[in-house]
Formats: sequence, structure tokens, C-alpha cells
Amino acid sequence: MKVTRFHHVSINTSETSLDDVAAFYRDVLGLNDKARPDIPGVPGHWHLVGDQELHLVGAPPRGTPIDSTGHHYCVAVDDLDAAVAELEDRGIEYQRAVQGAGTVQIWISDPAGNTIELQQETGDH
Repeated sequence: MKVTRFHHVSINTSETSLDDVAAFYRDVLGLNDKARPDIPGVPGHWHLVGDQELHLVGAPPRGTPIDSTGHHYCVAVDDLDAAVAELEDRGIEYQRAVQGAGTVQIWISDPAGNTIELQQETGDH
């Protein structure tokens, strides 16, 4: 598997403080807003950090071994299907989901329990 770049970092806040946290990143750190697709049951806000993203999730982490809505970082890979095949060959558990207009996401955990998201590199960075 070849990681090509960091795609985004995702951090959690409460749903009630989501607007205040988004305003902090926008007003204090000067980050631009980014359009976010509707993700049912997962409130949030996205910002741009150069050509990468900061995702705010308005919900507490679930605390599951692979926590797709908890704190995590995302990397782009050159070939997601090949990455999945490699994970399967290595016996590494993963979860798959589709977001928005067909963005496939894979989540894994590292040996320390940190969640990592993998997305297909699109070249749109």
C-alpha cells in the first residue's frame, strides 16, 4: 500500500459546542470553511488547512476498536482496492463505508488502538 498524503484530521466536540468550535477555527486560526456532505446522524463542520482538511464531529467518540466517528486521521492511498487486498492478506480488520457521492472510506486501527481512515487518492488536492 502506498500512502500519498495526509487527507484530513478529525476531532470531536459536543454537538452543542460545534458552532463555537467551528467559529474558533475560522475566526482565531483563520481556516476557511469547506462544504460538507450530509452524513446522517453525524453532525459536523469541515475546514480547509492548505490542501488538507480539519473535520469537526459534533458527537463523542464511540469508544469502539475502530471508531469512524471518533478522533482519527485520514490518509490518501494510491489504490484503495489494493490496500484492502493487502489488509485482508495481513489479517487486519477494517470497516468500509461510502460517503456523499461515492467516496469509499476504509477504517483500521493501529496496534496502539488509534483509528486511521484510508481514502482513494483523487488528485483533487
